[in-house]
Amino acid sequence: MGEIAEDILDGTCCAICGMYFIDEQNQEKMGTDKQNEAILYSHGYPVACWDCYDEDCSYQQAEVDTL
Repeated sequence: MGEIAEDILDGTCCAICGMYFIDEQNQEKMGTDKQNEAILYSHGYPVACWDCYDEDCSYQQAEVDTL
């Protein structure tokens, strides 16, 4: 399977638009010298980002915002 497909299945990116999720708490712990490095958040299951989520959507809403 491709890397993006795996990221959708484990909830690292939105199952609808493909935007990746950022782990903001972990990003803050890394400090200002590593602000340019994205620390991705994985839900562990397919989710829809806040913009794509709809009540009729078959995916759960993401817990965090996208990059």
